[in-house]
Amino acid sequence: MPDLLPPALSARRRSRMVGGGLAVGAVLAGCNPFAPGLDDMPTDPNQLLGNPVTVRGFFDRFRSAYQLRDSTLYGQLLDRRFTFTYRDFAANVDRTWNRDVEISTTYKLFRAARTANLQWTQYLPTTDTLFSDTLVYVERSFQLSIEQRDNQQFQGAGSARLVLVRKQKGDPWRMRSWYDRSEF
Repeated sequence: MPDLLPPALSARRRSRMVGGGLAVGAVLAGCNPFAPGLDDMPTDPNQLLGNPVTVRGFFDRFRSAYQLRDSTLYGQLLDRRFTFTYRDFAANVDRTWNRDVEISTTYKLFRAARTANLQWTQYLPTTDTLFSDTLVYVERSFQLSIEQRDNQQFQGAGSARLVLVRKQKGDPWRMRSWYDRSEF
């Protein structure tokens, strides 16, 4: 279609159209309607998962590790000298393993699970005693349900007697030992 406008007006119109097109292109390039914008406020993992600097936050983080089936998150809660102990009722003895076995066992449990639901139900009387800023003995009741990928379900309840340690007051609590009294 021939341009019927005088050459000066025609050039101005083309200039406005190209300029307007560039402006629209720039706006569209910065705004993708199919991708959500980034949140300006970063998420604080301590608020989201629990802050292990407090005993309550430690248990919140412990629960989050199970809910998310995240063995890395769980491993961050264990002291390097951690021991896990449970009662072997068939042999009538206590069995113990170290941190490496605990991490490996928990990793396998989480991989086999479709869901894991851990609920800390209560502190048991006279066991939540803070002896210092760096050592605490806690006994808590819990309920645990696990659904495996093969649809097998396990549910149980029990209590955990934990020793939590840290180097100084502002550090996160780490689990030094866990004596498990579960009914599975």
